Amino acid sequence: MSVLIAIGCIIIFGAGLWCYGLAFQVDGDTLRLLVFLAGILLNSLALFIPWQLVGQSRK
Repeated sequence: MSVLIAIGCIIIFGAGLWCYGLAFQVDGDTLRLLVFLAGILLNSLALFIPWQLVGQSRK
């Protein structure tokens, strides 16, 4: 299960990085901002998912 979560998060993180690059190619300032913010949200989600699903070790 952890491997599937890791692969999914890597894909989400890569999509976020792709949005950063795409933001510089999009016409229109508002759309450029929205694509860049989508990249930030995707990267944040990719880091947030493992902490919530896998959790921290409880000793």
